[in-house]
Amino acid sequence: MKTSQINKLKDIARFVIAEAARLGASQAEVFVSVGDAVEVEVREGQVEKLEGAQSGSISFTAFVGKRKASMGSTDFRRRPLTKLVRETIAMARDAQEDDCAGLPDPKYLAKNVQPIAGMMDESLAATPTERKIELAIALEKAALATDPRIGVGRSTGFSDSVSYRVYANSHGFLEGYGSSSCYMSTQVVARDENGMQTGGWASSSRSLAGLESPEKVGRIAAQRALRQLSPRSVPSQEVPVVFDQSMAARLISQFIGATSGDAVYQKRSFLIGKVGEKVAASGITIIDDGTIPGAPGSRPFDGEGLPVGKRILVEDGKLNTYIVSVYAARKLGCEPNGGGVSNLYLQAGEHSPEAIIASVQNGLYLTSVSGQGFNPVTGDYSVGATGIWIKDGKLDHAVEEITVAGNILQMFANIEMVGNDLEFRSSINAPTIKISRMMVAGKGKN
Repeated sequence: MKTSQINKLKDIARFVIAEAARLGASQAEVFVSVGDAVEVEVREGQVEKLEGAQSGSISFTAFVGKRKASMGSTDFRRRPLTKLVRETIAMARDAQEDDCAGLPDPKYLAKNVQPIAGMMDESLAATPTERKIELAIALEKAALATDPRIGVGRSTGFSDSVSYRVYANSHGFLEGYGSSSCYMSTQVVARDENGMQTGGWASSSRSLAGLESPEKVGRIAAQRALRQLSPRSVPSQEVPVVFDQSMAARLISQFIGATSGDAVYQKRSFLIGKVGEKVAASGITIIDDGTIPGAPGSRPFDGEGLPVGKRILVEDGKLNTYIVSVYAARKLGCEPNGGGVSNLYLQAGEHSPEAIIASVQNGLYLTSVSGQGFNPVTGDYSVGATGIWIKDGKLDHAVEEITVAGNILQMFANIEMVGNDLEFRSSINAPTIKISRMMVAGKGKN
């Protein structure tokens, strides 16, 4: 981690907090961040977009008693910073009182903050742009070479960023960290006599070395498009549904969203009053862990200065806790444990994806959904979907024009198999899962 960069940001944060005290704030907090980013897009072997950007921002919050206001700026000079602080405090004085407003009690703040291994690859910033262009071109080329039915899709690209962040508040908290990320993706088109289908794939990592090869990413993108060719609908029926990794991760995200303290105190959650109760099948464990080395969402502290550790949210099917920010904790009368997720995942099971598919005689392998289709208050779930129909334990044909529906609590109670293919591809991850029965509504004939 570039200590000199962090120290510069700490100097700015110290100045802002000191100005807040001088100008009459009861409490104050500030986030200061800077970063460098590169974005490359290619099409048919040619660069269509090449952008590099440097960014810097300040987000400042002032409390005057139980009144609060926030403002931001991109100007790090001292005089504009003083103006920012003064104007924010003036806004706070005019704001409505809120008994739950304020910084966290100092006892909740992270202590002895240590960097997490693998969060920063400083060599990214020094990697020649030509190398990043080469990766994007190689990715597109690999996808197109997979099959003659594959053509250029919407985009193929590479992007990366290196950033540094500091958080400070008037309780004396002053800490920072650096992080990096890189991302490579492509979307391609597959064509046959029955029409056209799209497919895509991506790889992300904290470091260039951690990315999957362009050849692998391109091949998977092409295969995902090819397998959707010549789709047809199916008759409406209740069948097992196998969620691939990305669809399972989306489902986990929707489920855990209902554990948000904000959703609970606002009465927008189907999990209200269910802490300590069974909310999923036995064997289902959902964890959030911000300390995993090199993982996409790892960080040493959260946006309020609270420590980020390992939380078992659902254990063997039982809901252990909500995800509670400082403000939500005051609303709910409980202790805060952090207001968001870092690396959220469904713990892997023992079954291979192939074994899960083989266990289904007649059902759906879900690969994509459209629309929101989820009511967080009731848990009702209904989405437009595409995927592959499973027949006699094998992927048989592509399907489209179907709707998959159920209630998320019942869906989690009916998780019958969990895959062993968990990968930390983003901040929310899950292995393949099988739900024993869901309603699949289609237009096909029996």
